[in-house]
Amino acid sequence: MRNLIKSAKAVLVAYFVGELVRSKGLAYGLLSLAVWLSMFIVPASLFIKGETESSLSAGVLIGSAIFLAYSTATWDWAVLLRWLMQLGILEYVIASGSSIFSHYLGTVPVSIAWYSMALAIAYTIVSVFLGPPKVVLVDPVAFVIGVVSLLIVLMAYSFMLGGTLLAAGTAGPIIEFIGWILPIATGGLTPLSIMPKPLQVVAYLTPFSYPAELLRYSLGISNPVLEPSLVVILGATYSTIFLGLSSIYLKHQVRRMLKEGVRSVALF
Repeated sequence: MRNLIKSAKAVLVAYFVGELVRSKGLAYGLLSLAVWLSMFIVPASLFIKGETESSLSAGVLIGSAIFLAYSTATWDWAVLLRWLMQLGILEYVIASGSSIFSHYLGTVPVSIAWYSMALAIAYTIVSVFLGPPKVVLVDPVAFVIGVVSLLIVLMAYSFMLGGTLLAAGTAGPIIEFIGWILPIATGGLTPLSIMPKPLQVVAYLTPFSYPAELLRYSLGISNPVLEPSLVVILGATYSTIFLGLSSIYLKHQVRRMLKEGVRSVALF
């Protein structure tokens, strides 16, 4: 445990210095994010009818927050393995006896900082173009469970995506489907209550829909299709199983890499 914390601390220092101090990526990244979010958020008011300005703003903000969370898990955690492979560091990390999970743990503080700034930008854009969002905490217990479930799902999702990158060495159609289409199509951007019935069934078969539904319900945005108590039970069960299976999958791919070697790495 002490070695894990020590390794995670070293990763945090290196990541912080490399990405936030010596690089201009912070300013460019936030600027491009602001432009991208503006292109995504502004047209939302054209397609959603029958809602008040404050509820529309709140719904768009929550959808943006969930999307940014999956984006952080993708690029800061899952693609971290691809970055280590490209630099030729991953083999040395494993050979040194350091746990690969220390790199996930070490990037979490920086990821939280990035996510907080991105969420602040999203809130500003929503307030300017759609009006100040009205977010009311109506169920604190459901909110806490939703946040915890989302964090577990994000970590499990990054393990699964990272293991797939190790297995394939590239980000092809399968990874794009897992990384973007599946989380968003299962209630990441819009409530399941306004989705077609077949898509609702598919969404509830995945662990991605439950945290989003709980967060929207706890903040008074929308009610879940299922009973809230059932959403809590199923969400906690699915997220725990998802984390266990994805951890096993990532460890399997690491062992496979040790036997077969590192595959060629490309983004697409």
